[in-house]
Amino acid sequence: MSKHFDQWKHDALAVDKEDLSRKHSIDDYIVNLINQINSHNDYYTSSSCSGRTIVFTSSPTVTSSTKSDCQWLYVTHEQADLQTILECLEQRPKDIDMISIKFEAFILHVICRTLECAKVLLNIALECGYRNSGLVISNQGKITLAVRSTHALEVPIVIGSCLCVDQNYITKIVGIANEKMTANLAKIDKFSQCVTNKLST
Repeated sequence: MSKHFDQWKHDALAVDKEDLSRKHSIDDYIVNLINQINSHNDYYTSSSCSGRTIVFTSSPTVTSSTKSDCQWLYVTHEQADLQTILECLEQRPKDIDMISIKFEAFILHVICRTLECAKVLLNIALECGYRNSGLVISNQGKITLAVRSTHALEVPIVIGSCLCVDQNYITKIVGIANEKMTANLAKIDKFSQCVTNKLST
């Protein structure tokens, strides 16, 4: 057990602590889940995302791409709107080299008091289908559980400044992203219920 856990939790959940995410707040769909975990004596959350579909610019090569190269043209944490995405692509700056549509599933990072506590929550996550979940222990003894799934999608649609696909293809990709979002939210519901039922306070 890390002797620093209580101080880490106090500092992380301080009311005046700045939220460094792009949104600067917890996603609405997982507020209750986050609050439930943070109210437990042995856990606190450090970062989260309920899942999102984004249209973003990037560099075509891994070696030259950095976070500063990436610009979000569209983002939603709900069902993606096809017409808005089409308008976004139509109005894009013509000098943008690459644009992709991406779906990212729910992800949650939880700091745990002990390894035993971490294993309890990890087992709940695995039982709910979050097969990419795992634990990391820092040199300072901080035990972080990452809750992650395999519901991912990323498709480039503008390459070399040219829109490489037609509207029918974009429609199908957005439809797949929305199907993944529906499954993603259902899995969050299952995980939240399991946390309520199996994680004693």
